[in-house]
Amino acid sequence: MKNLTIVASLVAVFGSVGLAQAASTGTITFNGELTANTCDVVVDGQTADATVVLPTVGTNQLNGATQTAGETGFVMALNNCSGTLQTASAFFEAGASVDSVTGRLKNLTGTASNVSLQLLDASSASQAVIQAGNANQVTNTTYKDVTSGSATLPYAVRYYAEGATTAGTVISNVVYSIQYQ
Repeated sequence: MKNLTIVASLVAVFGSVGLAQAASTGTITFNGELTANTCDVVVDGQTADATVVLPTVGTNQLNGATQTAGETGFVMALNNCSGTLQTASAFFEAGASVDSVTGRLKNLTGTASNVSLQLLDASSASQAVIQAGNANQVTNTTYKDVTSGSATLPYAVRYYAEGATTAGTVISNVVYSIQYQ
């Protein structure tokens, strides 16, 4: 009986070894770059952390899905830029405040309903919509020349109706970083 237990154990161990084997299919190479480029950032004359106040608008301006209102510009001033890369733009990052599908900013603690905030690239003539958290910001946003040591990055934010809105406050935020090329 003891020998039968040993044989059964060996069969179980060696029999499962064949299941774990697989041929390699390919190799994935990852490339990246670290840069010494840095700029001091001032948002709308405040600090790198700032508050942008949108105007009060009536719910009648946002009474159906996809309607927008209250567009408000803000500027990121880059100063004391150093390093070898020549252009910069902001990258608005994913996070708890960002709808991962639309890239719009959620109304986190405000009391209004069916409303989010939409970011815009005010450097482009079309004021292209920015999807926060989306990697397309690397190629789709406007980069500004920083070789002089400074640059101005204009953006805008507006209310975006997800449906018929109700009155109340709208409060959100977004984390950003400066990306260089």
